[in-house]
Formats: sequence, structure tokens, C-alpha cells
Amino acid sequence: MYFQKTSALIIGGMLSAISCLANADGFSIPPPLKFNAGPLGELNVQGVASAMGFAQTNPSPPGAGLNSKNFGAAITNGLVMINKSSGLIQFNLIAGAYNFPNLGQPFSSASNTINDFTALPEAYVSIVPDSSFSVSLGQLPTLIGYTGTLDFNRMNIEGGFPWTIQPSYSRGIQVNYSAGPLSASLSWNDGYFSNRYNVISGLLTYTIDPENSVSLYAAGNTGHTGTVSDLSSLAFSKNGYVDSSLVYDNSDLYGLYYTYSGKHFTVTPEVQYMYTPTNTAFGTTQSSFDISAMIHADYYITNNWSIAGGVDYEKSGSQGEGSAATNGYFGYGPGSSALGLMITPTYTDNGYFIRDELSYVHLTNYSNGFGAENRPDQLRDILETGFWF
Repeated sequence: MYFQKTSALIIGGMLSAISCLANADGFSIPPPLKFNAGPLGELNVQGVASAMGFAQTNPSPPGAGLNSKNFGAAITNGLVMINKSSGLIQFNLIAGAYNFPNLGQPFSSASNTINDFTALPEAYVSIVPDSSFSVSLGQLPTLIGYTGTLDFNRMNIEGGFPWTIQPSYSRGIQVNYSAGPLSASLSWNDGYFSNRYNVISGLLTYTIDPENSVSLYAAGNTGHTGTVSDLSSLAFSKNGYVDSSLVYDNSDLYGLYYTYSGKHFTVTPEVQYMYTPTNTAFGTTQSSFDISAMIHADYYITNNWSIAGGVDYEKSGSQGEGSAATNGYFGYGPGSSALGLMITPTYTDNGYFIRDELSYVHLTNYSNGFGAENRPDQLRDILETGFWF
């Protein structure tokens, strides 16, 4: 079996100091280069370079950059990964260019993503006194959700609907502990990369057996982040906010996913609930909510071929979201709902990979649709290819 289930922190097969993060199912790769770095001990080094070409219906109106095009191309990964996975002091570094294709959402360029999360998206140090306990500090992948942030950690190229409103990377401190079938992680961090350290997030996983596990996650803001006036000020961007809306930053997020990972088949259903309380300081005059869910699966046909598929759904609350009232949680407007479908055949051969994804999104009760004509449907095809080195 050439494909394998990986942790969101096992980047490219490299062992991580953190054992309790959300799982993602990407494709396996050749083993990393190992070398002795003197006082640092043995290090693992690996890289990935990939790009995508795409075609889509109903692109955004002119002026929206890459997403204004019916046809286009972009870099998806140009990364070098360095990892130390033994000893009391361990670390993980990922540096370079990367991109987050996302179901039903505008395409972004690698340069825009780097502007959001820097050219060093993962950079953390871990203290690992034993195999059951560790503490990590730095810029870490989120504990929230199943889907990997970097696209090679995903079954499909695009992130699904639950992933859309999850944080990607956060700066903070994280404690990880495992005992028998239970593992837990707790983090104090800056949520959606806000540079305001007022978010607590956690993940609890119960491993039923080697093939089955169930995970619960949650995140919440202990105060509030920003004010409405920040949206129109330079201070908003200078303080490191990624979101143009304060809604995500000040919401509570809860979710549950189950994973079956067998020899030839992996499947994960996930359900997620976001709640935004009333708070005039950040522009919400009424509470609101969003429910999103997915079922993603991957079937390993041969050592070189697999095919993944996904069904996603989301429903945004109809009540006021203050300054975000015209957009809703997903940009389709309050009270809207969306259904998404994806299918992704993949071929790998040692370090080379190529995959093609066909996706479709249909909106209902929307006020903001796709394209200049505000249509309810979008069809996409993404071809991604690259290699590991």
C-alpha cells in the first residue's frame, strides 16, 4: 500500500514531537534524508515542489486576482521541511511557498498565503521527557478538525466546508498527553493568527483499535478580539489579523469526527458547529451559528493508484452577523446553505505524484453567489502535479 494515514504533524513521513493532533489522509512519500547535525543530533530533511492548473465556471468578477479567471495556474507547494524527532528537545520547521485550495472559495496565490502566515508556517520547539507527554511552543498547526492544512496532507486537493472556517496555524503553547487509548492536547494560542493570545483549544481522541478512532475538538475566545473600528484602520492589518471579519475570531467552535483506516480504505465523517455570541464591540447585534459536515473517503486501488471522494454540507444561521451580515460565514450570505462534491484520482511513483480533482458546489437561499451574475453553481477541475526531493 503506497498510501497511508498520517498525522497532521507527520509532514512527509517525518516523525513529530506532538502525538495528539488531528489526523489527515494524504499520500505517502519516500523517506526523508537523515544526517548528523553535530550538537543538534540526527535531523530529517525533505522538500516538495508542486503546481496546479485549473478550470472553473462562474469565476469572480475582474479584479479578484487568480479567482477572476476561468483558466489559470498557481504554485501549490515549494517547501523544505526540517525535523528533529528524538531526544528531550525536538523541533519542526517548514519553510517556503504553499497554498490552500478550498472547496467553493476563491483561489488565492502562494504569495497571498505567505503574507497571511509568513514563509515559515510551522516553527515550533518541543520538550519531550517521555513518549506520553510533551510541551510545544511556537507556530503550530491547529488542533481543530480532521483535514490537513497543507494540501498533501489531504485526501482531496481542496479543503472541505468544515475546514473553511477552522484556523490553519496559530501561535502559542500546547501540552500533549496520552494514556492507553486516550490522547489529549490543550493549547493557549492566538486563534486565527490574530496576534491576540486569548483562545483556548483542545483535542481529545479515543483509539478504539488500530483501525478505528473518534475525536472531539473545541476552541473558544476567552475575551474578544478587536473592534468594529479596527476593520477600517491600519491597526487591524498591522496587528496580524488574517480574517477580514471579526466573526471567526470571536466565535466558539465545536466538532466531532470518526476515522476508519484500513488496508485499502479510509473514511472520515465530521460534523462541526460554530456559535457567534452577541457582542456590539465586534459588530454582532444578534447571535448566529453555522453547521458544517463532511464525509471524505479514500480507496487505495493499487500501490500507485487511489481515488478519493467527498460530500460536504454547510448551513449558516439567518440572524445578524453585524459587519459580516452581507457575507455570512462562508461568503454566501446569512441563511444560506451549500452542498459540495469532490472526486480525486491520484497516481504516485516514488517521489512523483499527479492528481486531478473535479468538484461541484450548489448554493441555496444565498445572497452572494458565484461570478458576476451571482449564480448558485460552480464547477471546478484542478490538476496538480509535483515531486518530493
